[in-house]
Amino acid sequence: MIPRSRMKIDLVGQAILLIGLILNLAVITNFQWAKYLLIFLVLWQISSAVHLYLVYRYTAKLGYLMISSVTILSLFIWIQIIGIWAYLPVLGIALWYFLQTLNDTLVVISRPRYFWDLF
Repeated sequence: MIPRSRMKIDLVGQAILLIGLILNLAVITNFQWAKYLLIFLVLWQISSAVHLYLVYRYTAKLGYLMISSVTILSLFIWIQIIGIWAYLPVLGIALWYFLQTLNDTLVVISRPRYFWDLF
């Protein structure tokens, strides 16, 4: 059973990175920093998905891992073809994973806990 604290930390970390990315694009419009924030967000999400799969055998994260790996591998080609717009699919996948994590966190929080899960 996935601990509540693990899901909360994951959700808060992703939310901070996503809000920072949105504020950077909306207010500062510095695409270089936005690119770094997006890369850090995707790395956070990939490590989270790998951890959830390996430790808790949560197979729903395999879809994200496959899609993100194909997108990241093809990103270098798409950057050469269409430039900065190639980051939009990566941002879309990051938003999708964030919403999936939000849904998973709400499910984990709503589950009843046993006595030994409190420790």
